[in-house]
Amino acid sequence: MKRKYYLIDTENVGDRWFDLLQKTKKKDRIIVFYTEHHSKHLEKYLAKQVHNPRIVWLECTAGNNALDYQLIGVLSYLIVKHPKASFYIYSDDRDYQTAIDFWQSRGIAAFQKDFSADSGKKAKKKKGKKKKGQKKKGAEASVQTSAETVMDSASALEKTGQKRPTEEQYVIEIAKSIPVSDLGGWYHALTAVLGQENGRNWYLKVRDDAEWKERLSRYCMKDEHARGVNLVAMVLSMHNLDVTRSEEAYRIIQSHNRKNLRAISADFDKRFGKRPPQKYFKAIRPLIRVIKGK
Repeated sequence: MKRKYYLIDTENVGDRWFDLLQKTKKKDRIIVFYTEHHSKHLEKYLAKQVHNPRIVWLECTAGNNALDYQLIGVLSYLIVKHPKASFYIYSDDRDYQTAIDFWQSRGIAAFQKDFSADSGKKAKKKKGKKKKGQKKKGAEASVQTSAETVMDSASALEKTGQKRPTEEQYVIEIAKSIPVSDLGGWYHALTAVLGQENGRNWYLKVRDDAEWKERLSRYCMKDEHARGVNLVAMVLSMHNLDVTRSEEAYRIIQSHNRKNLRAISADFDKRFGKRPPQKYFKAIRPLIRVIKGK
């Protein structure tokens, strides 16, 4: 059976998708797109399901149609990665139909699911109760980003037909993980990824170019866990290693003092195996100090 991906537009359907988990199979994935203006019910549900590998939580930048664009971006990436899967957008917003038609005309099983008129009225009522300044509290710190979320956020590094990402694509991936205010982290990451000379040139651009710094600041993920996992994913992708093990590798690093490389190495041996020898640990080692600090 082919995997099904369910993409939830919570700005539009609110919390009406909660029953979907019981109707899906274990191999299916639910990807929840939400903003800082989410409901209290969503926050409670997230806290209960945060460790459920079948649900991927993606916090989006709030704004006019901003979530819609981010959802379409993730949909496009998933289609490239898994063209034989089926994709369902849960939303009453008909603006998605153009994208659905585009992919269906190319043989992709993409569809949109909506709700009845009655449930739509309920959703509007709930949406009206949201407070503009409402933000999640303890839940944000506890959100665990799954490996599939990492692959989504690192899509620029794995485009079909592209042999190697450009330096700018690597810089953008770093921007997702390291705030531009952390210049020390930027210097270490850039020189480790791009080499001493190219890394330093990019560092000077990040440090001195206000417009470029402003642009990069928009990419940074709000969730600390997501930033760390994304940085690991970028490194694994660079070395053609299994990106789906990014979160596992990140947790190993977080469980030790960053100076205790011997203990981190030993844990990698247990989890990833010694053959090929130390492949994962050697790939990640140059950025352990930065990863540990995120």
